Amino acid sequence: MEGAKLKGAGNRDAVLLKQDTFRVMIDAEKGMTPELSAKSGDGWINAHWQPWFRANSGEKWDEAKHSSFWKVPLLYDLAGNFPCVPNFGPDNKAGGYSMPPHGFTAYETWQQEEPETLEKGVSVVSTLKSEGHPFSYKKTDMLLQGHNVHYTRVDVTNTGNREEPFNFGWHNTTGSPFLESGCLIDNSARSYAIPPEGGEFDPTGELAFGEESETLEKMPLRRGGFKDMRQVRGVTGYADFITGAVPLDSTLGWSTIVNPRLRLVYLSFFTGPSALADDEIGLYFYDLWLNYGGRNYQPWAVQDGQSDQTFCLGAENATGYFANGLEQALEHPELMGNPTFQNLEPGMTKTQYYATLFQPYEGDALDGGVKSVEGTDGGLILTGYNGKSVTMAADWEFKNLK
Repeated sequence: MEGAKLKGAGNRDAVLLKQDTFRVMIDAEKGMTPELSAKSGDGWINAHWQPWFRANSGEKWDEAKHSSFWKVPLLYDLAGNFPCVPNFGPDNKAGGYSMPPHGFTAYETWQQEEPETLEKGVSVVSTLKSEGHPFSYKKTDMLLQGHNVHYTRVDVTNTGNREEPFNFGWHNTTGSPFLESGCLIDNSARSYAIPPEGGEFDPTGELAFGEESETLEKMPLRRGGFKDMRQVRGVTGYADFITGAVPLDSTLGWSTIVNPRLRLVYLSFFTGPSALADDEIGLYFYDLWLNYGGRNYQPWAVQDGQSDQTFCLGAENATGYFANGLEQALEHPELMGNPTFQNLEPGMTKTQYYATLFQPYEGDALDGGVKSVEGTDGGLILTGYNGKSVTMAADWEFKNLK
């Protein structure tokens, strides 16, 4: 096990946490996780998306120079996964504050400490105090020996003098070489919803505005009929968004993407709503951002009107109103029976525990996808639709982070 500070792409300050079969790179800039890799033979396969348009010149964001192409600072540094607090969605005004896209945690630079070697693994602590909002943040990233899992703890403190509403999200986005046609999406939701008309997916999507379904395999289309969105179809020329409600009676939240050809599974997990302690922050939705080549404008395309050069799948977990921002969450405090925002009292600290597993599996147990995920002593049991199971090492109760 080892951890080290280094320079990543674009000369960005970063920390690399690594063990024999698993490695994670975490940028200081906007808390991005551009790399989450598993050992594959003598090489490594990265599950996380590397946008073709990510700026790697080493230059700092310059509004006058860069906004015409990248539009906002977030897209200048975008990669893989990152935390979204207190806003999950586009820029807006909420609670008297101007919210940047996906919040201040995805807008500012984190202060990363030196990685620390632990008895069971390695960790690094990062902190952030945003200038435009009263929240401060402490993030602990951890690897444990023998686990192909990236564990994260985020402590959020309200340093202001009034109660503040907030969204919380993890923007996990997968890309090639892991993501390809034929990958399968699963989670524990029993109901799914498509955003209403009037959002960013109006010109890019094929799914029917504001409709709901009990299964990803039968999502309603704008042109009529249905489409199976559980299976990744490759570049279709559309970009859509689907929200699934995390069951309120669940003790464990989980979502997976399986590549049956490579026999790799990408699994995110967190404490379910029914098991949350009073001082914990919950995640109430599985958000699928299906960007299959549907954005024919910059920076997704080289020039406006040309082909979208991106193919990625966001398997995000959040508390928000779709990905429409805190302002709309306050206007729509509930979606499919689940809350779209939470509140933090002045002087109080609450914590969110989250993890992402990425590793190969043996045999054909998960070739048809993941039907269920259950916690057991020392790990998680993943059961496929064929009834076969595999057990993977994981601290699903987050005992080491607690």
